[in-house]
Amino acid sequence: MLGKFSEEVEINAPAIEVWNLYGTLQFAKFVVEKLPHIVEKVELIEGNGGSGSIVLVSLPGNAPYKEKFISIDDEKRVKEVEIVEGGYLDLGFSFYGIKFEVIEKDENLSIVKTTIDFETKDAENIHLTIGNLQALVAIMKATVEYFNQKSK
Repeated sequence: MLGKFSEEVEINAPAIEVWNLYGTLQFAKFVVEKLPHIVEKVELIEGNGGSGSIVLVSLPGNAPYKEKFISIDDEKRVKEVEIVEGGYLDLGFSFYGIKFEVIEKDENLSIVKTTIDFETKDAENIHLTIGNLQALVAIMKATVEYFNQKSK
């Protein structure tokens, strides 16, 4: 069974500034700093933070899992990551990927669109993705607050 969830948020900042956060390892540091109750630690274990890099993600109360940066397109402002070990794969998913897109609405307004794509044989697993979507929405809201404070 294939599934997909998406969420969007507007950010009062130029797309290039938002992408400079989302498209780099700075994003992991941002999430750990602003939302330690969601993500405790992100450690680069392979690569330089670009496409092909692998990070070890530690969540409170859960075993760490590995994410691979499948693609980072600075021109289109799209970053795709996939869980490659542990996490949702240990819970019965055969694929779990997240795509971040930073879309320029005008010179000082951007949209961040986050999409979760997954594949599982067990429909009961779908409820697990809802919690992750809620965590991603919290991260997006923290990004909005960060850029709102930065612009003051």
